[in-house]
Amino acid sequence: MKHLDRYEPSEDGTTTNQTDKGLLFVHPKFGKVQDLYLDNFQIVGTYVDTLRQLFKGSMNLDFLTDIEDSLSFGEKTFRFVGHDWILGKSGKASGYQYRLQNNQLGIIIFCKMFHSKAESIGSHLKIECSPWFLDNRSPKKVDQFLANIAKKVLRCAEPHYPAIHLAVDVQGWKPENDLSERMTCKSRRVSNFYGIDKAEFTVSDVSCVYDRSQSFKFGSAGAVQLAIYNKTIQAQSIDKFDYMEHKWQESTKLDDGSSGYDSESDVFRFEVRFHHSVIQQFALGTCNKETGEIGVKMRTYSEVIKHIQALWLYGLKSFRLNYNSNYLDPMWTILLEDIVFKYPESAYKDNLHYKRYYKKATSFSGKNYQLYIGNLLSACARKGLKFKRVLQELQGSVIWGDIAQHYEKNNTTEHQLIERLRQSYQERILMGYSI
Repeated sequence: MKHLDRYEPSEDGTTTNQTDKGLLFVHPKFGKVQDLYLDNFQIVGTYVDTLRQLFKGSMNLDFLTDIEDSLSFGEKTFRFVGHDWILGKSGKASGYQYRLQNNQLGIIIFCKMFHSKAESIGSHLKIECSPWFLDNRSPKKVDQFLANIAKKVLRCAEPHYPAIHLAVDVQGWKPENDLSERMTCKSRRVSNFYGIDKAEFTVSDVSCVYDRSQSFKFGSAGAVQLAIYNKTIQAQSIDKFDYMEHKWQESTKLDDGSSGYDSESDVFRFEVRFHHSVIQQFALGTCNKETGEIGVKMRTYSEVIKHIQALWLYGLKSFRLNYNSNYLDPMWTILLEDIVFKYPESAYKDNLHYKRYYKKATSFSGKNYQLYIGNLLSACARKGLKFKRVLQELQGSVIWGDIAQHYEKNNTTEHQLIERLRQSYQERILMGYSI
């Protein structure tokens, strides 16, 4: 796909000059396509919006006993790492049993995976970091804070690839109703949701339009996902508008100390979301073109932040907003060519070839897992075993962690997987396998 020519007005406003950063987009044959100068277009911020850091290890049984005792006594708060947390049980859909939350700090801790023994090595800890937590700390300080939590929650804790959301906020632009029709991505079908004030979709391989065509979501939550939405409305709905408006004002400060942010104009956000598994694939597949060395470190926030610009560009190339069959939409040109994530730790280099590593077809695949589970269920059904015993056999397998991780990548939590196994096993029993 080609980029439309870009122009900017001369100082006296009588002519236009072609330039790499102009906001007047012109088709070489048919003339003006879009003049963003008329709309007072501006970029009002580039951010890391969310971080979800996984840690592997076995549960610290003393810590687990403390939170279970607190819950049994009906205590609502829990003192941990120098802060007070709201303590509660987590929903099974999260994949974790317990949840510690401190919104003032900006952290939610999920610990103890469902249906996985506390003493077994696994991803027993997930820490979700809000933008305000990340804003107030350098990446190294974030890593240190999270590592201190992990050290107390787990034994032999090791960071295991974060999920990360990258966001760009703009003014002077709003999505047109046909945006989903002009978006090229890997989604195989489109669903429309109109008149929904607030909604979250965790569907796989789907393009969604909701909130009166003010918000769009493309792709899979278990891979790379793109969201486009009215950030002004969203920030007001979660009571974080003052916080966001301050960030927009700071990002657009002029030389005279005033701000370029227009409080009368809505802000729209482009957000590219990378699942844990995608970060792992980049870590394993990226190579140094000069040395031939394969693999980079991306297990922690400070390690991922070094490659943030490459991740952003990859995300935009995974989804493509077209003007027509030959040219990109002007907004996509701006997002590709003008956006720079300015972090001191960022070290994007041309000598790195960023590539995702996928296991080859000859390796142990999802089909192999299905056959393994199916054969085991059938064999146990013939012996007439209780499902609880069958589940213990499965979870005691050396590959149970790999199986659970495979299904998680396909948007099936460990709890959902076990419920499927329970149903499948019951069907085998009713079909008379044990007779």
